[in-house]
Amino acid sequence: MQINVGNGSDRHQVRRSFTTEKAARDFLDETRGSVAAGTYVRGSRRTVDTAIDDWLTSKHRIKASTRRGYKVTLQVVRDELGKVELQKLTKRDVDDLVTALRAGRVEGRKKFSPRSVNQMLGLLIQVLATEQRQGHVVRNVAELVDKVPSDPKKFRTLTETEILRILDHKCRDGHLWTLALYGLRRGEIAGLRWVHVDLVKGTVRIAENRVYAGDGNYVVDTPKSRASARTLPLPADVVTVLKAAKKNQQRERLALGEAYQGGDYVACDEAGEPYTPGLLTFRWGKMLDDLGIDRVRLHDARHSCATLMHLKGQPIAVIAAWLGHSSAAFTMSVYAHSQGDALKAAGESFR
Repeated sequence: MQINVGNGSDRHQVRRSFTTEKAARDFLDETRGSVAAGTYVRGSRRTVDTAIDDWLTSKHRIKASTRRGYKVTLQVVRDELGKVELQKLTKRDVDDLVTALRAGRVEGRKKFSPRSVNQMLGLLIQVLATEQRQGHVVRNVAELVDKVPSDPKKFRTLTETEILRILDHKCRDGHLWTLALYGLRRGEIAGLRWVHVDLVKGTVRIAENRVYAGDGNYVVDTPKSRASARTLPLPADVVTVLKAAKKNQQRERLALGEAYQGGDYVACDEAGEPYTPGLLTFRWGKMLDDLGIDRVRLHDARHSCATLMHLKGQPIAVIAAWLGHSSAAFTMSVYAHSQGDALKAAGESFR
C-alpha cells in the first residue's frame, strides 16, 4: 500500500505491506491523524550517536569545561547505545543501562553513583527533547525513566582549629591556601593574575577562571557565572600574606634570570609557570599530609569558608555574594554544614 502524507512541499510517500485491508485502513487513519495533530514522524535511521553529536554542536554558549563535562557524561550512552536507531530506542534500553551502571556491570567502568546516573539521564533527556522538537522521534523515552534516589552528598569541612593550622603553616604555597579558605574556587585561584590583586586598596577581583578543557589542554575563561565575577575586600592579614608571596616570586625571578617565564599568575612555580588546577589539588593534599590533617578536597576549603561564615552569624545572602552564587538557597543547602563543635554548642544552649 502507498499513501501520501504531509502538506505542500513536505508531502512524501510511505510504502507499507499489510495482511488485511482493515490493518491497512487503520494504519492510514492513524497516520492521517498524526499528520493533522502535528505529531507525525517520518521514518529515519538516525542514531543516538548522531543525535548526541548534533546536540553538543548546538551548544554555542557553554564554556569549554562544561562541554568537556557533557562529553564525558554522555560517553557511556554513546558506548552502550550509540548505534541504536533513535526511533527504535526504548525506555527499556535506557532502564537496562541504568541498572547495569548501578550494578557496575558495564565493562571498563566503575559502579555509577546515583548522582552520576542522574546526571547522565538529565543530559540524555535534553538530547532527546531536541530530537523530539525537530520531529525525529515521537516521544522522549528517557523522560519515562525514574531518577535514582540518593541522599544529599555529605562533606567534611575543616574545623576552625584546622583552618588556623593551615593559615599558620609556613610554605611557599601558603597564600594559595589562604585564598582557598577565603572562599575562592580552584579555577579562580589558578586563573588569578597579579593585575587583579590590588594590594594598596586591599581587594581581589575575580575576572578569570582557569580550567581543564580535555586532551591535555587548559583554558582561561570568564568566571563560572555572572555572579562569580566579583570583587572582594581583603582582610589585612590576607594582604600581608599576598605581599610576601609577591616579593618571593620577584626574588625567584631575579635568581632565575632569563629562564624565568611568565610570573603573571598568583599561583605559579619557581620558574613562573602557572599551576594547573590538578597541580593545585595535588599540592593541597600534600600540605594536609604534612600537617597531619585528614584529607579533604581543595573545594572543601570553600565549603569550610561558607560554614565558618555561617557559624559566625553572617547572613546567607552575604555568604552567597561572597562565594559568587546567584542563589542564597543554593548556598544554604550545599555549602553551609553543621560541625561537631557547633552542634555541641547548640546543645549546651538548652541548659
